[in-house]
Amino acid sequence: MKTACLLSSVLLLAACGGTPPPPVAEAHPDHPVAESVPGRVELSAVARENLGITFAKAEYRVVQGVLRLPGRFAAAPGSRRIYQAPLDGRVEVLVKPYQQVQPGEVLFRIMSPRWHQLRLELAEGSADAGGTLAAQRLAAGEEQAAATTRALTAWKERLATLERLDREIGGKAAERSVAATRIADLSLQAVEANARVARLRREAIGPDGTAETGLAAVRLRQMLAEAASITGSTPAELMALDAQGRPRWSLIEAPEVRATAPGVVEGEVAGANAWVEEHAPVLTITDPTGVRLHAAGLQADLPRLRDGLPARIVAYDPADRTAIPATAVLGPVADAIDRSVELIAHPAAGSALPAWVRPGVTALLEIAVRGSAEEELAIPLAATVPDGLVSVFFRRDPKAPDAVQRVEADLGVSDGRWVVVNSGLKEGDEVVLGGVHPLKLSVQAPVAGAAKPDPHASCGGH
Repeated sequence: MKTACLLSSVLLLAACGGTPPPPVAEAHPDHPVAESVPGRVELSAVARENLGITFAKAEYRVVQGVLRLPGRFAAAPGSRRIYQAPLDGRVEVLVKPYQQVQPGEVLFRIMSPRWHQLRLELAEGSADAGGTLAAQRLAAGEEQAAATTRALTAWKERLATLERLDREIGGKAAERSVAATRIADLSLQAVEANARVARLRREAIGPDGTAETGLAAVRLRQMLAEAASITGSTPAELMALDAQGRPRWSLIEAPEVRATAPGVVEGEVAGANAWVEEHAPVLTITDPTGVRLHAAGLQADLPRLRDGLPARIVAYDPADRTAIPATAVLGPVADAIDRSVELIAHPAAGSALPAWVRPGVTALLEIAVRGSAEEELAIPLAATVPDGLVSVFFRRDPKAPDAVQRVEADLGVSDGRWVVVNSGLKEGDEVVLGGVHPLKLSVQAPVAGAAKPDPHASCGGH
């Protein structure tokens, strides 16, 4: 009886023109595949790449009471160094624009007539480094002054004799005139000789009676200090002798200027073989990691702000999860027209800065102000997507990383960038961030290769 009924059913289906059921679609590695579990989607590596899928972790953070302020990075003091020509001369630049340089690397050298003049003065000053020549010059000057004094005394005695003879016998007027003239000349020479002795004594002997404080030694130290400021070496290094006994300063034909800190050469440098004036800028080196953020806050928030508040610097792109810890301080002057106040945030020492941190780049400053709520479990707001009348997110299966589960979002407060999740997640769970919209659309679309049912197929169809 059952066999007959089954046979009649098959014949009836054939008579009505029925078609067999469509074949089951096969999984394609380029597309997400819905599983039997409602809302569960398998995502192969190829599908994740095609949809641009990225993930973000749920984390505890302060969402309520967070000020998010726009700002821009600027070079911190000392991170931008302008290297100037130490002397007038012709400059030879040895680095290229946008080249990375390290401390001690030669940037440029300068050919200057003033340097050769300074070398000549150093040679003269170094010839009497021990003060022997100065002492000899002083002794010679003292002997000359003494001889002039003796001659002056002798001529004064002669004049006195002539005056006596002129009174006794007469006829000595001409000789008296010659003696008086000679005494006047010798008096002038004696004054000059004594002045020269005083000058030579200052050269050879200082106030404390030693040669080290004499003017000659002081002048030599000053010339060495000038040479050191030009070359970047210390006076001791400049006075160091080579194998042939020559001081190092005598071997420098063109002073070299070296980098004092790491950085990148900016685009503008002095032209090749150009003549530059003393203290003229030749090139500038900037350390891209030496930055601080200048943000603008509202004066209405001043009661909640103070110096030293912990802060974070984040990118405008919500997909970039980099957060740079920082400390914010209030600017000393507010803007009365914009009703704003400047905040300066310095990245914490030792923080790893991402590549996009550069002077001139815009970013956001997040500050947890006083009285903020406690930390709550939150995910990026961009990880949620509207689906009909509800918002959903896709949670990654921790046991099957190639699968995600659609979850109707039970959301709390949001600060416009993060949103509190009341249920459905725990700390460390990953949610789809990048590609969440294409994922939702691809899941809603029919699976590729599935046969479409014919709405007109029926027993009474035409």
